[in-house]
Amino acid sequence: MPKRIFIGSLSVVTTDDTIHRTFSPFGTIVTAAVDRGRDGQSLGTANVEYTTDQAGIDAIAAKNRTELDSSIISVSAA
Repeated sequence: MPKRIFIGSLSVVTTDDTIHRTFSPFGTIVTAAVDRGRDGQSLGTANVEYTTDQAGIDAIAAKNRTELDSSIISVSAA
Protein backbone atom coordinates (compact mmCIF):
# COMPACT_ATOMS: atom_id res chain seq x y z
CA MET A 1 0.00 0.00 0.00
CA PRO A 2 2.03 3.09 1.07
CA LYS A 3 5.47 2.08 -0.16
CA ARG A 4 5.48 5.60 -1.60
CA ILE A 5 4.79 8.53 0.66
CA PHE A 6 4.20 12.19 -0.12
CA ILE A 7 5.54 14.97 2.08
CA GLY A 8 3.96 18.41 1.85
CA SER A 9 4.45 21.85 3.39
CA LEU A 10 8.24 21.60 3.28
CA SER A 11 10.51 24.56 3.91
CA VAL A 12 12.36 25.79 0.83
CA VAL A 13 15.64 24.99 2.63
CA THR A 14 14.85 21.27 2.98
CA THR A 15 17.17 19.15 0.84
CA ASP A 16 17.11 15.63 -0.57
CA ASP A 17 19.67 14.68 2.06
CA THR A 18 17.47 16.03 4.86
CA ILE A 19 14.51 14.02 3.56
CA HIS A 20 16.64 10.89 3.34
CA ARG A 21 18.05 11.31 6.87
CA THR A 22 14.64 12.11 8.34
CA PHE A 23 12.80 9.18 6.77
CA SER A 24 15.49 6.47 6.69
CA PRO A 25 14.89 5.27 10.28
CA PHE A 26 11.61 3.70 9.13
CA GLY A 27 13.03 1.38 6.48
CA THR A 28 15.20 1.01 3.41
CA ILE A 29 14.64 3.89 1.00
CA VAL A 30 14.58 3.30 -2.75
CA THR A 31 14.27 7.00 -3.66
CA ALA A 32 13.92 10.22 -1.70
CA ALA A 33 13.72 13.55 -3.46
CA VAL A 34 12.41 17.07 -3.03
CA ASP A 35 10.24 18.11 -5.98
CA ARG A 36 11.76 21.02 -7.88
CA GLY A 37 10.54 23.42 -10.53
CA ARG A 38 12.31 24.19 -13.79
CA ASP A 39 14.38 26.84 -12.03
CA GLY A 40 15.61 24.30 -9.48
CA GLN A 41 13.67 25.85 -6.60
CA SER A 42 11.85 23.57 -4.18
CA LEU A 43 8.13 23.17 -4.77
CA GLY A 44 7.67 22.48 -1.05
CA THR A 45 6.91 18.79 -1.58
CA ALA A 46 8.84 15.53 -1.70
CA ASN A 47 8.34 11.84 -2.36
CA VAL A 48 9.93 8.87 -0.64
CA GLU A 49 9.71 5.28 -1.81
CA TYR A 50 10.46 2.41 0.55
CA THR A 51 11.08 -1.26 -0.12
CA THR A 52 8.17 -2.29 2.16
CA ASP A 53 4.65 -1.11 2.85
CA GLN A 54 5.26 -1.22 6.61
CA ALA A 55 8.05 1.35 6.34
CA GLY A 56 5.65 3.78 4.67
CA ILE A 57 2.96 3.14 7.26
CA ASP A 58 5.45 3.71 10.08
CA ALA A 59 6.82 6.92 8.51
CA ILE A 60 3.34 8.37 8.08
CA ALA A 61 2.39 7.54 11.67
CA ALA A 62 5.58 9.01 13.11
CA LYS A 63 6.13 12.09 10.95
CA ASN A 64 2.75 13.47 9.89
CA ARG A 65 2.19 16.92 11.40
CA THR A 66 5.70 17.17 12.85
CA GLU A 67 8.29 19.90 12.44
CA LEU A 68 11.08 19.72 9.87
CA ASP A 69 13.29 22.73 9.11
CA SER A 70 10.87 25.04 10.96
CA SER A 71 7.81 23.88 8.97
CA ILE A 72 4.99 21.60 10.07
CA ILE A 73 4.94 18.90 7.39
CA SER A 74 2.16 16.65 6.19
CA VAL A 75 2.99 13.04 5.37
CA SER A 76 0.57 10.76 3.54
CA ALA A 77 0.40 7.83 1.14
CA ALA A 78 1.32 8.91 -2.38
